[in-house]
Amino acid sequence: MSESIAQNSDELENIFTSAFLQYEEQNVIELLDSIFDKNSAEMIETCLNIVKSAAEKCKVKTKFNNTLKHYKKDFAIQKRLEMCTGKISIKNIPKDYTELFNNYKCGNYIVDDTGVYKVIETKEGDINTVLICSHPILITARYININENTETVVIAYTIGDKWNFISVERERIASNTKIVNLANFSIDITSDTAKDIIKYLQYILQVNSSNIPIYKAVNRLGWVNNEFVPYSDKIKCDSELNFKDIIKQLKSKGNFEVWQKHCLLLRENIYLRLVMAASFSAPLIERIGGLPFIVHLWGGTGTGKTVALCVAASVWGKGAYNNNALIQSFRGTEYALSEKAAFLYSLPVIIDEGQTVKNKDDFDTLIMNLTEGKGKIQGSASGGIKKLRHWANCFITTAEENIIKYNSGGGTSNRIINIAAQSKIINDGHITMQIIRDNYGFAGKEYIEYIKKLPLEQLKNRYDDLFAKLKDNTDSTDKQLMAMTFLLLSDELSEKCIFKGEKPLSIENIKPFLTSQKEIDNSERAYNWAVNWVSQNMNRFKDSINNNGEVWGKIKDDVAIINKNVLTEYLQRAGFDYGAVMPELAKRNKLIKTPQGKWLHNMSVYGCKASYIQMILNDDEYVEVKDDVSPF
Repeated sequence: MSESIAQNSDELENIFTSAFLQYEEQNVIELLDSIFDKNSAEMIETCLNIVKSAAEKCKVKTKFNNTLKHYKKDFAIQKRLEMCTGKISIKNIPKDYTELFNNYKCGNYIVDDTGVYKVIETKEGDINTVLICSHPILITARYININENTETVVIAYTIGDKWNFISVERERIASNTKIVNLANFSIDITSDTAKDIIKYLQYILQVNSSNIPIYKAVNRLGWVNNEFVPYSDKIKCDSELNFKDIIKQLKSKGNFEVWQKHCLLLRENIYLRLVMAASFSAPLIERIGGLPFIVHLWGGTGTGKTVALCVAASVWGKGAYNNNALIQSFRGTEYALSEKAAFLYSLPVIIDEGQTVKNKDDFDTLIMNLTEGKGKIQGSASGGIKKLRHWANCFITTAEENIIKYNSGGGTSNRIINIAAQSKIINDGHITMQIIRDNYGFAGKEYIEYIKKLPLEQLKNRYDDLFAKLKDNTDSTDKQLMAMTFLLLSDELSEKCIFKGEKPLSIENIKPFLTSQKEIDNSERAYNWAVNWVSQNMNRFKDSINNNGEVWGKIKDDVAIINKNVLTEYLQRAGFDYGAVMPELAKRNKLIKTPQGKWLHNMSVYGCKASYIQMILNDDEYVEVKDDVSPF
């Protein structure tokens, strides 16, 4: 039916009158096709008015109206199918999603660059489109958590011309009240459109069940069997919302060779070399089977400690210091630090500004808890307890001072590799920061791919060989040696795949950074403190007017006879526990015992009856300085 015919109302009326004389519905439908096909809505309305007049003259008005009603409904369905071809119509397709989007089905929705439209049919049988979101919004992946058996979906949407991706729990896109929180991520959704968007998202999930990829997922990074998140194509991380800043910064940028060449120069410094070894060692801990440990770099302002941390971070991701989610300070709570450690799991936890922790007791507790590799037991809001979080990584820390104090527990000292920077670590920190700000994140992926190819038994055997050599050639505790072995092994492995041709660290290189068993021994340190304390307070052990009324005991034949209450008080002030120290000193014959084998003596000293400890002060290591000889 051409517009010229439509404009000739007499001809149009005659055509339909002929059909109405012997009313056959199929003939009338074919004539209606000629009106509706390729004509504007205004022209269709004009033609129908002419045809309705003819139907009334032929006394088939009711019959025609019924035919027209059914025809409009069928026509509406057909037009809807034409409009909604089951494919989206987006020109700005994000990179790597062309195949998925080309196979995407939309059903009763239109999705194009201008937004998402719901196609509806009016009571009159007409087709209308209703805008439910002012930008494209699609689901590009489904993550099934292999531990929790919960589902997360990846939502893709645009802000301007830029595509954004966020992972959200499946329940969030199934609840009218929860889904509106997506507005925080600049998704166009309100309480009024929430219901429609939920229906849309649930619909495309169903009709694209064979198109949208489904991945296994975990709520952390690091090793999952032989896969390493975030570098795995098989296993994904579904905790983007909680740690989105970290995930965004674990990427590569710039030129790998530029980073590699500059780091080769930096690694000529032993302090920087050990910090990088710590960064590379984190993925080995669970792989081989070991305990978390701390590598602490300390020294005065201007030595380059913070730049060294940035270099360690640039192995895996962002190198710049400002707004770097991979680096944080000790000012965070213990809970926050443990949550971050559990999320990174097999990647290093990098912490700056250790001097911000002032309380030694709190710091010792923090160190012990972090290096245990598991969080605290906490109650759940729904009852019971929360699932215990674990981690298997190392911690790289800096401060202007040693975080191990003379009265720190032996367990604390045992878990820390102490690096005292006695000279500048990086000569030109400004140039280094420029390079790692623009070039980073390549080495980590290369390193992981290399480790994955190594037979696990070979890796463990090499670790055991290095540990045995350290044990034979050094005087330190097993925990110290285990931590240092990881540094030696990671340095060796990184040389083979990243810094080829470089000479690996030797045992002689790292010996100065190991703490001896004697230095770690808590009772030995308490004894040394007590000897110095007695020497510092000699007047208190004499019957003299200089005592101001306090007499703590007596010195007799290189034996300090000390009032038990005084010794207990001052040991406690220094951070040592009397009950833990005394039995050990008695075993080592540092105390004179009673005939009954007790170390507590009931004595009278300068007329004062009390309980006393008799501590032996002489030691072959001490050299007597004569009055006429200068000690300098």
